[in-house]
Amino acid sequence: MDTIKSFVETVWQRDPQVTQNGMPNPAEVWSKPDERSGSLELRRITTRQSTPVPGVFDRGVRSDFYELYWADLTAGSPWEDFLAWLRLLLWRNPSHRVPARVFSAWVALWVITILFSLVALWAAIPPQTTVFNIPIPEAGNSRWLVLAVIAAATVGLHKLVQQTFGRVVRYTQATPGNIAARKAVRERGLTLLEALHDDPEYDRIILVGHSLGTILAYELLAFFWARQYGARRVTEGTAEFDALRDLEVAAGRLEANADEPAALATWNDAQHRLRRLLAARALPGAGQKEPIRRWILSDFVTIGSPLAHAEFLMAADRPDLERRQVEREMPTAPPVRECLDPDDVAAVLAAGGFPVPADPAKTELFCFPRRDENKTWELHHAAVFGVVRWTNIFDPARFIVQGDLISGPVRGVFGPAIHDIDLAALRGPATWFSHTKYWDSAADPRQLEALRAALNLLDNPM
Repeated sequence: MDTIKSFVETVWQRDPQVTQNGMPNPAEVWSKPDERSGSLELRRITTRQSTPVPGVFDRGVRSDFYELYWADLTAGSPWEDFLAWLRLLLWRNPSHRVPARVFSAWVALWVITILFSLVALWAAIPPQTTVFNIPIPEAGNSRWLVLAVIAAATVGLHKLVQQTFGRVVRYTQATPGNIAARKAVRERGLTLLEALHDDPEYDRIILVGHSLGTILAYELLAFFWARQYGARRVTEGTAEFDALRDLEVAAGRLEANADEPAALATWNDAQHRLRRLLAARALPGAGQKEPIRRWILSDFVTIGSPLAHAEFLMAADRPDLERRQVEREMPTAPPVRECLDPDDVAAVLAAGGFPVPADPAKTELFCFPRRDENKTWELHHAAVFGVVRWTNIFDPARFIVQGDLISGPVRGVFGPAIHDIDLAALRGPATWFSHTKYWDSAADPRQLEALRAALNLLDNPM
């Protein structure tokens, strides 16, 4: 609970804009027992009423903070799995399979590996050994000391791997020995999302991930959205359908003008409007065969995210990553648009308002008509970022140990609708490794304000 407590302290208790509620002890929070997280070891943290927001939260709103704990499901990693993962990272063609942002770290990893191997080999060479009649310098009496140091370093490295990289290896590598752990982690996460999403107490959910947790959160979003058939469907002649058409138009404009601020602003407005309408739907009633489900997951905030290196960590190379995105295995923002069937194009033309090229047969959308009697349309299974705003906070690295090498911008990797926040541009370059300092209460105030703005607890338009 230490992580979530420090997070709540920074983003809620120390935020004067949220806690101007006129109550005694306005920043007070409580730790309550709750079994929805799937562990009796965890508790939810709930707040007082926030500052009122006219038209959104007229009387203010309470916020509940949950932590998805999953280290117990991925504890440790067999040494063989770690070595296989290390080989996967090392044995790459640097010309096209090692991104520029991590090239220096990749080279450093190679140098350390080679030096460690050479020292170990040198210490193990018997006395008076020659190679092509050239005598090899002996380690002499220091040989056993060197071997002892190498053995101790190996034990220490093994322990470090178990405690730190173990979860990375066990979750990111789909090997036979890791499948059960990956399944258990995802099921716990989906169970929590399902419980919160179906709870009438909640009107909005913000999903925040840090470090490796951003990869898990990204996958949970994709899986959860794909399950929400009712939430993904809208009907012609409704305000939801009008908002969906506007969103499709905004997506086409943004893809054609990725660096145009006005195009991004238009996308943000359309996305915000559609998401609000889906969240305003009534909860499913008893006896409904296929209820029109609401959708209340509004924001995805990634902090110090290795998703910036997805082509290095999650795919074979950049073409492989792009292929997976086009195949809708890995959602993008805005969502990948697909070429519609001829019968679907006819429905698009009949509905009007959608972006249609000069040749209608080449119409591409991320929604499609179901061609039923109710004139229902559906966003496809990878269109989650059509209604979820993605904000990514990163701290550019310098000389490997300054800033956060693990993080980076994701807009160029997953799409132009993502809001990348460069902390170095806000408060200057970091002077030391900052991967665990994103919500440190002693951090630069501009950095903390950027985090609070990304969470947007009061749901103000952006």
